[in-house]
Amino acid sequence: MNIYLEKTTSTNDIAKEKAASLPHGSVIFAEEQTGGRGRFGREFRSPPGTGIYFSVILHEVPNTSLVTPAAAVAVCRAVAALTGKSPKIKWVNDILLDGQAGDAVGKICGILSETAGSAIVVGIGINFTTDFSAFPELNAASVFGKDETPTCTREELSARVIEELLELQRVDFIDEYRGLSCLIGKRISYIYNNEKCFGTVHGIDDDGRLLVDDVVLCAGEVNTVRTE
Repeated sequence: MNIYLEKTTSTNDIAKEKAASLPHGSVIFAEEQTGGRGRFGREFRSPPGTGIYFSVILHEVPNTSLVTPAAAVAVCRAVAALTGKSPKIKWVNDILLDGQAGDAVGKICGILSETAGSAIVVGIGINFTTDFSAFPELNAASVFGKDETPTCTREELSARVIEELLELQRVDFIDEYRGLSCLIGKRISYIYNNEKCFGTVHGIDDDGRLLVDDVVLCAGEVNTVRTE
C-alpha cells in the first residue's frame, strides 16, 4: 500500500504511526517535509518539487543491522541504472556523487532507519534536482545538477529504489556494499567513547560494521566520520 502526502513533518513519523496496520513493503511518500531529519537529529532539507522523500515499512527483516546498508545499496543501484552515474557510500548511510566540472563530492541522499514495534521504517531522502548553491556549508549535491537534463523522473527513481530495497531483503549483498564504500583504505576521523580519534578503515564486517584499526564501529557509536 502506498500513501501520498503533499506536506508532512516527516514520512518516518507517519510510517511509524501506521506501521502496525500496514503490510510489509508499504510506502509513505511526501512532496515536502517540514521536519525532515537524518541520524542524530540532523536536519534534512526537503523542499517541494525537487527531491524524493519516502519511508518504507518492513515487517520481514532477516537482519536488522543490515537494513540501512541494504537501503544504501538500493539507492546506488537505482541511481547507477537510471543515470549512468557512479554513486558511492559513505558509511553508514550517506550516498555521495562527484560534482560536475570538477566540483567536490557531495551528498545526494540520506537514510534513516527506525524501529516501530516489530517493524523497521526506512526513511530515504534523495536530492533529485535541489539547488544547494545558497547552502555551501551543507556539502550537499543532487542527482542532477542545474545544467543537466534528468534521464529519469522522480517517480521512476523512487520506484526503482523501493524495488531494489525489497529485493535486497532476500539476498546476500554485503560484498556489494563493501565494493561501493568510499572509505575502505582511507584515513578517517571519528568520535568514539566521546573522544575524537583517527584511524585507517580496513573493511566492513558481515553485519555492516566499520573496521578501523583495532576498533569495530557500530552506527550508534559514530557521530561523525569523514576523510581528512
